[in-house]
Amino acid sequence: MTSIADSGRNAGPELTSRGLVRRSPAWGRVLLLAAVLGLMTLQTPLPWGWLWLAVPAAVALALLLSWRFGVTAIAAVGLAAVALLVLGTAQGQWVWWIPAAALAGAWMGVREEGGGPGAGERAWMLAPLLLVAATLPWLARYADLVTAVERELATGDTQALELLRGVGANREWLAGMEEAVSENAALRHDRLPFLIPTGLFLWGVLLVGAGRALAGRFADVLRWPRLSRARLRDLRLPDAAIWTLIGGLALLLAPLPAWRPTGWTLLLGAGLGYCLQGVAVAGGLFLARGVPAPVTMLTMLFLFFTLMPYFVLGTGLLGLSDVWLDYRRLEAVPEEDGNPGDR
Repeated sequence: MTSIADSGRNAGPELTSRGLVRRSPAWGRVLLLAAVLGLMTLQTPLPWGWLWLAVPAAVALALLLSWRFGVTAIAAVGLAAVALLVLGTAQGQWVWWIPAAALAGAWMGVREEGGGPGAGERAWMLAPLLLVAATLPWLARYADLVTAVERELATGDTQALELLRGVGANREWLAGMEEAVSENAALRHDRLPFLIPTGLFLWGVLLVGAGRALAGRFADVLRWPRLSRARLRDLRLPDAAIWTLIGGLALLLAPLPAWRPTGWTLLLGAGLGYCLQGVAVAGGLFLARGVPAPVTMLTMLFLFFTLMPYFVLGTGLLGLSDVWLDYRRLEAVPEEDGNPGDR
């Protein structure tokens, strides 16, 4: 049994274990987040739509239990995950994301003791989700999933064109849009089998973040210390993450067509992680030179939306080179006052 929950209770309703004044539980934010997740559930075809609610709930529950009870809770979460996989295998690929997210939440909860995990460690805790995404193309009925996604996208294209016809769009412009939609559909048909696992992985990352936010709110209710926060500018992936990138690249270069979806998933998952690391490096260097954080953020967003392919490639290369050069050791980033707890 860990001590962090007990220290939170002994601190009383006014102070956290770090001496900060505790705010009342933000029930408004909890209800707003729950409403958004419920709305997205209604907008997403079932049974995949249930993940909007199931994954955050599993992450929050696993995080709080493992934070309170330590390794014992991890064993319980692991057994529950195995049971869920056995019972839900016949339900389809969507079931696999719930136990993977719960294991990520349990990992986070155990590391909350002693200051909490850093930004790079949190990224590494998403490994169960990446593993499920990489193995997804090997699961039964993956081809049915690809067909269903392609059908939904085609339906969206048809509805968009019907809307343009309904508002009286110019005939020549409408013909150009129809040709573009047809070309995109052909390209999409070839690329979807390789991109769906990565898209589901990014969706899972978003839902894990929502689950962690819920856990932070309930920690306030239980009068536990607030969950730790990690700054993006401190993000540095573990050195072992480079092997994920190399493994994905090796699978793409090898004459193994059946492994290409897995290779793309590993390559894109690790590559996007290094893109974030590159953004963290650039942001840290800007801050070290006195550029205000809001200006840095707006500059990054402007470059992303105006030069997206080059921005992604450039930040990815910057983050990858940081593995060897460690740019942030060259500059001391000034400390800023901030609330260390989740809000």
